[in-house]
Amino acid sequence: MKTNLHRFFAVLLVVLMAFGAFACSGSGSSNQPEVAAADDIVNGDFEDVSSGQWVGWTRKDAAFNFRGVTDVEKVNGAPIEKSGSYFFAGTVGGNPAMRGTLTSDPFVLGGNGFISFKMGGGKNTEKCYVEFFEQGNDTAIAKVVNDECDGVYITDHLLTKVVDLSAYVGKTVYIVVTDNDDGNDVSWLNLDDFKVLKDQAEVDAAIAEHDRQFAEFGPKPFVEDETSSTIENGGFETGDLSGWLLLDGTALTRAAIVPTSQYYWTDRSVYGEGEYYLDGSNNGAIQESLLGSIRSTKFTLGGDGFITFMMGSGNGGSYVALCDGNTDEELIKQENIYFSDPALALTLLRFYMDASEYVGRVCYLKVVDANDGSNGGFAFINVDDFRVSLTRDEVAALEVEQMEKIQNETYTSASYDDLTSLRNYYTNYPYPVPLQSLTLTAYADNQVVDCGTVDLTAFVADAKAAFGAEEVPVAISKVSFNGVDTTEGFDAFDMSAPGYYNVFYGAEKDGKAVETAFTVVAMADHNTIANGGFEAGNLAGWTVLTEAWAKVEGQYPGVISAVNYWGEELPYNQAGEFHLDGWNTGIGEGDPWAVRSTTFTLSGSGFISVRMGGAAAAVKVFTADGTLVGYYKQTRFHDEFFPSVGQGGSWADMGTYVMDLSAYLGSELYIELHDEVIDGGWAHGFFDEVVTFYEEAPDYANNADTVMDGNQAGEIRIPWQLAENLAA
Repeated sequence: MKTNLHRFFAVLLVVLMAFGAFACSGSGSSNQPEVAAADDIVNGDFEDVSSGQWVGWTRKDAAFNFRGVTDVEKVNGAPIEKSGSYFFAGTVGGNPAMRGTLTSDPFVLGGNGFISFKMGGGKNTEKCYVEFFEQGNDTAIAKVVNDECDGVYITDHLLTKVVDLSAYVGKTVYIVVTDNDDGNDVSWLNLDDFKVLKDQAEVDAAIAEHDRQFAEFGPKPFVEDETSSTIENGGFETGDLSGWLLLDGTALTRAAIVPTSQYYWTDRSVYGEGEYYLDGSNNGAIQESLLGSIRSTKFTLGGDGFITFMMGSGNGGSYVALCDGNTDEELIKQENIYFSDPALALTLLRFYMDASEYVGRVCYLKVVDANDGSNGGFAFINVDDFRVSLTRDEVAALEVEQMEKIQNETYTSASYDDLTSLRNYYTNYPYPVPLQSLTLTAYADNQVVDCGTVDLTAFVADAKAAFGAEEVPVAISKVSFNGVDTTEGFDAFDMSAPGYYNVFYGAEKDGKAVETAFTVVAMADHNTIANGGFEAGNLAGWTVLTEAWAKVEGQYPGVISAVNYWGEELPYNQAGEFHLDGWNTGIGEGDPWAVRSTTFTLSGSGFISVRMGGAAAAVKVFTADGTLVGYYKQTRFHDEFFPSVGQGGSWADMGTYVMDLSAYLGSELYIELHDEVIDGGWAHGFFDEVVTFYEEAPDYANNADTVMDGNQAGEIRIPWQLAENLAA
């Protein structure tokens, strides 16, 4: 750690005229603008943005583009203490590898000859610096570097710097900022608030401001007691990395400590503990390509040797390890083997380590980001709530607490059915202590029936519940249909009205209850398929044909209610309240999937239609004996003009495709919706509103679906089109 005296001299540079020569940055003294009045550094605080170009400064070469003058509060996750509304941010102003200079207009130095300014970034002090020149002399009279930027604790933070030019009071001087670093390791400069100080009080205030900033943002003292059975700041509740020691790299810095209330991907919760957690990407503010590791304070493992923590992301080699405190050997290594994009992408999942064989040993926990992106996406790791030296009873209590917390959680995003996937994770996790919680262990399936009287109790015969090792009876509690709940008569239930009946069932024990539901689709005729618009809110009536598509609480995920996606609010063109979304199947982007409808008798005009979007979407139509008679592919996908569908771009937005199957009138058919393997990226499929009966042929040439063009202004029309039958 630097002493106060050391830090004083890091910012207060006393420069001698004859003996402090530095290399000139190439500015020279010719062709300089008109000299400003004494004490006036023109636009030294970068607040003059009215013209959209530099005022008071001259840019040379690629770096220091004026677009870098910004009003953001953070850069790469680091808080920026700007002086007013604006400052210059190097990464906003261009590619980090860009080089160049920024030169101030000359000014007559007044005040007491001291100048202060704010400086961030510039880790390579040989290539990034601020120099001061007397007009007419090409030798720098002072040079300031950001030697406190370590790329871990101090990064983009605007630290106050002070330079002593008192020997040049009354002289005409100017400033040259140089960025000659063409790398990407904090290889840019952030700048703000160049000003001439009037007296010693202002000098002292500037130095005090620097010391406060360094104390707040710089490295903290690392103190550990290896005889303790606990670790310091295991949940990051200090809001920083106190209690954690940087081992290597720059991936895991203070910028990664964020509030658990912070959503990712616009509206997704991490379901963390406490107020803070470590997020290795911080919503994209931290480069995924960075590597690094940190460790906890050392401790003597006690209790029954159990350890728990939460982990998210960590795809492709990142992990948490229990290490020997003396030899640094990795004793137990845990990767996020349950990573699933998008169902459980960044979500924090609780893990348990049984380290009972190491009780009494001095250990520490290590968090490692070992993925630079070459091992696949999500090349970062999220962690939270490290607890060590737990007893068996403490683990048993925490298992139940965590399970019940998730069972009682009510928040879930509109875009992804993440809460259902999270509940499934905790239901099936291989707990080190048998879970003493009431859980459903087997589920009832969705059903399709003809309208009439139905014995619903038969549908829950195979559903099971347990409390630890004890089996608990399962029973139906109610049936909801069109907003009306019925709580009796389940063995002969009236389903004479067609529609979606949601049947709730579960178990109770010792004042605790667990409940879920399945859907019965009651159909009055057979010229349509069951749940063709996915308005059951699930895949009732559809048979999943893909083994990798795992059930969650008895249901296949994939049907969601979102009408748009991404921060740009791009339209899905969803027909009703739900659609089948390829991002939510739990299947990787490059892998295929398919679902099959119920059979139907083709009647009316013999035309059908399907909404589909995404580059991998395709529809197949078969006769009841499995003969392929129709094969149609989505043709609108166009990865251009982002983020506007109206200008010709097309991504997950679905268009209505009309299919002429009139040659098969009277035949019994079924439909398959496919997400196919394709060349290149964006291998997703999205489907909605499968219509199998049109009394008359639809006027596809004049029909269109109307939606908002994301957060672009105005409505757009997505025309219907006659799909080409590739099976013909």
